[in-house]
Amino acid sequence: MNLVQLEVALIRLAIISLILFIIFIIVYYWKSRKSSNNYLENKEITLRYFIQKQVDHTGKVIGYECLLRQQNEDGTWSLPKKLDSLPLQRVVFLLERTFKSLPEEPIRLSINLEYNQIISSDFHYFVRWAISKIDPMKLSIEYTAGHEPKYMNKRLFENRIREARNYDMQFSIDNVGSEMKSLKEIEWMLPFVDSIKCSMRNFRKNDPSVWLDLNLQSWNKISKEHNIELILMGVENKDDEDLAQMLKINTRQGYLFGHPENPKKDEVRSDGKKG
Repeated sequence: MNLVQLEVALIRLAIISLILFIIFIIVYYWKSRKSSNNYLENKEITLRYFIQKQVDHTGKVIGYECLLRQQNEDGTWSLPKKLDSLPLQRVVFLLERTFKSLPEEPIRLSINLEYNQIISSDFHYFVRWAISKIDPMKLSIEYTAGHEPKYMNKRLFENRIREARNYDMQFSIDNVGSEMKSLKEIEWMLPFVDSIKCSMRNFRKNDPSVWLDLNLQSWNKISKEHNIELILMGVENKDDEDLAQMLKINTRQGYLFGHPENPKKDEVRSDGKKG
């Protein structure tokens, strides 16, 4: 073998090695992603959506939130792990039953979704399906910032939300915190956000000397500046309610108004029909 033939052989070997390396990386990435994201695809895991009331300053029910729960071995229910591993197809299956227990009233129904679910190609179908099923209720998709991957596709995420809002869907940011990073995580979303939810648990201070970067009044001001509704969660006692009243936060949610309820299949709706 002369020098030229050796060079050609080495180039071919390098090209083949590169192709095999790329194939290995693709297969490894796909398998690792599949193994980490298929947890809730397991049909043996019992899941159900509980519902919790949202009320206004008079105590009138103005909405419900659907909260996903997983049944434990002892029969109790708790928040599942790896929420982003739940395919939207299974979300649809689970919500079918939940929707039957809800009243037919023109109030809001909130459903929590994760980043992977929102950027899914099934997202627009899900939104249209949910809106058609809950009419005359209004659909709000809630998202908790900070759970997205390190390299978030912001453009795709925003496009998914903006297009879905054309169907009259509302978009809500759930559970913002008291640290400045909580605001920085969602600042780019504010132009297409309809509501922001604060939980009292993030703003209670056992030590008065503890400094909060953002308090409820801060979020109240931010929401007003951007024409966004502010919702107060975790309202557990009269002091919490008085604070909401003082800040003029109209929509409230928490144990003071009712715990999340497990909807029964034969529950009677407000219109007198069985679910």
